[in-house]
Parts: sequence; C-alpha cells; structure tokens
Amino acid sequence: MKNLFSANYENVKPLALLLRPETLEGFIGQDRILGKNGVLRKLIENGNITNSIFFGPPGSGKSTLGEIISKTLQCNFETLNATSASLSDIKKVVDQAKQNIELYNRRTILFLDEIHRFNKLQQDSLLSYCESGVLTLIGATTENPYYSINNALLSRVMLFEFKPLTRANIRAMLQRGLEYTGLAGQVSEAVLDCILDIAQGDARIALNYLELYQKSCQGLTEEEVLHLFRERRASFHKEEDKYNLISAMIKSMRGSDPDAALYWMGRLLAGGEDPRYIARRVMIHASEDVGMANPEAMLVAHAALTASERIGMPEIRIILAEAVIYIAISTKSNSVVQAVNAVMEDIEGGKMDPVPLNIAHNCVGYLYPPDYPGSFVDQKYMGEHKQYYFPGENKNEKLIKEKIDKLWNKK
Repeated sequence: MKNLFSANYENVKPLALLLRPETLEGFIGQDRILGKNGVLRKLIENGNITNSIFFGPPGSGKSTLGEIISKTLQCNFETLNATSASLSDIKKVVDQAKQNIELYNRRTILFLDEIHRFNKLQQDSLLSYCESGVLTLIGATTENPYYSINNALLSRVMLFEFKPLTRANIRAMLQRGLEYTGLAGQVSEAVLDCILDIAQGDARIALNYLELYQKSCQGLTEEEVLHLFRERRASFHKEEDKYNLISAMIKSMRGSDPDAALYWMGRLLAGGEDPRYIARRVMIHASEDVGMANPEAMLVAHAALTASERIGMPEIRIILAEAVIYIAISTKSNSVVQAVNAVMEDIEGGKMDPVPLNIAHNCVGYLYPPDYPGSFVDQKYMGEHKQYYFPGENKNEKLIKEKIDKLWNKK
C-alpha cells in the first residue's frame, strides 16, 4: 500500500517540485552566497551549517536549499509552516530530534517556512532549542527579518539574503523543464519570453506556466497561448507583484514623480498589501534618498509609520499618500547612505581603531564642548581622522558644509 501511495503521489507532484535539485551542483542562482566562493556554500560543504534564516522573494530557492542541506549533511529533515504550526508541533519535532541524537547520533534540521508568521511567544519558544543544539533551525521568510523577527532570535541565527533569480537563471530552469516534459523544441521563443516576463525572478511561477502549457495548451495557436497567459497574469495574487510594485514606488519617489509614486502605492494597497510595509519602505527612502537635503522628510515618514500602526484602511491611504508626495517632491541626497556604507566597508576591511583616551569611558583629558564659545572645541574624536560624510550639492547641505568647514578650519 505504501509503495502504491508513493507512486500515486509522484504522479500528482507539480513540475516545480519534480525538478527540485538534490545537490548544490544542480542548484541554479544565488551565486553570491552559493557560488564557488560563496560563504553559505563553504559552510554547507564543511558541515558547519548553523541556525539560519533565509530571506528573499518567493521562488528564489529557499526551500530547495533547505532540503539540499539536509541531504548533503545526512540530517533528519523536518518541515513546518508557521501559518499552521503550533507550539505543540514544535515540541513534537524537538522530542523526535532528541531521540534521533540518542539512538542514531543523527542531527535534525527544522525548516520553518513563513517564520515571520510566528508571533513573539512562538518565536521565543525557539530560543532554547537554537541554543541547546537539539536541532538546527532554518527559517524562511519573504519579509525583512529585521522587521518581522524578534531581536532575541535574530541574535542567535545567521542571515542569508536570497535575491530574485535572474532571467538567465529562469531560462536555465525552463530548459530543464522542457527536457523533462519532452517539450524541447515545441515551445516557441515568444511563449518562453512571455513566461520569463511573467515569472519576474520566481522559478516556481515559470515552471507552473510551463506545466500549464503541457497540460492545457497543446493544440492552441501561439497567439491563443500568449493571450491566455497574459490574461491569467492580470489576476495574479499580490505577492507575485509585491517586489516589483514597491520597487516602482520607491524609484518613482527617488525620481521626484509624485503621480507615478502614488499610482504604484495605490496598486500595492489595492492588492491587499499591509500599509505598515509600505510605510516602512517610505521611511527607509526618506533617509536613504532624501537624507540631509531635507531632514524633515524623516519626520513625515515616521508620522506615517506611526499612523499605520493605529489606523487601517481606507483612511491610512490618505496619510501614506501625503508622505509619498512630500518625499517625492523633496530635494534628494544620498550622502547619508554613502557615508555609512563607507564606514561599514572600512570596518569589514579590518579598520578597528582604539577609542582615544579623551573620549573613552574613563576619559583622560576630555574637553567639555559646552564650556567653550559656541559649544565647540577642537579635540581628538577618532584615531586617524577620515572623512566619511560628504555634504551634497543642495541648499541645506551647502550650509552644513559651511558650518563643518568653519568649525574645523577647513580650507
């Protein structure tokens, strides 16, 4: 009976599941972390995988890699989805993991999909298991973990970002699908290009459309297939368009086009997107692309974010629209993000200067600025001084540059 069930199950598996690779060599995409010199690849090959969170858009390979890791490391692999799993489900996995260690000396990997759906209590319940080594947690999420995962849990895991698959990645997967289904040479380039356009970096979508072609489109003309696919695309669920729409909104604000920014914001809201997600992205943009050219943009964005926590649809659309318009028409400057990126690059490169004694905790020789004219005194604040912040060429930052130059006697 078991063999019959297994055979029947194989017959109904979707193409995207049937074509899942079982080794790192068969994995397509994510070259930054899984390429020849990718850090995650090295950890897997060395058997040193630790508690981790994979975050990125749907169809980028998070679940597939979880299974590959389990097979590569010969671990017991358990899968739960946070949308339906409970604390008792976690406990069952933990109890089984303990038995696997005691009886077979075999590790267990728990792959928890949609981990951001767990509430604070549920996320906290994972802490002790992550610390004890009873199991290795791999969480997967489409949300930014810094917003959706507790800090306590974040401090116990490694984060790996998955990027949307490139068009070339999706094309390679489609070629596998064509060969597997026997459709190689039978699907026109126009149809394949249409599938690539629809997929937008999601391998699962691309293979689902190829499977739709195999099962339902044989005998249709190319024009009929294209019409069918494009019509289906128009009614897609919001998750499939989310990253493109938010990208369009941000780029429109960056480009100072309030009309386009409002349109893309409206598309997100109409698709059911959480207003809080939109507000967070607006706030990030206020600092990243407006920054010191108009610091008030951050206040406007923060007010919209606070409102989004207290006010729902439809009223929140008005507040978000005000913030989007304000930031879209603001003068732009990326001097802040360039400055902090330069700092982080130096630190990652090994620049670890000691704290000067005059500003250390038990300071020696510290000069208290308010005791001096203009509340300023020239003293040492870092080892070898290096300029990271370069004011932009806008009205506000020109004044900032004048002040910095005057205080530090710069020519």
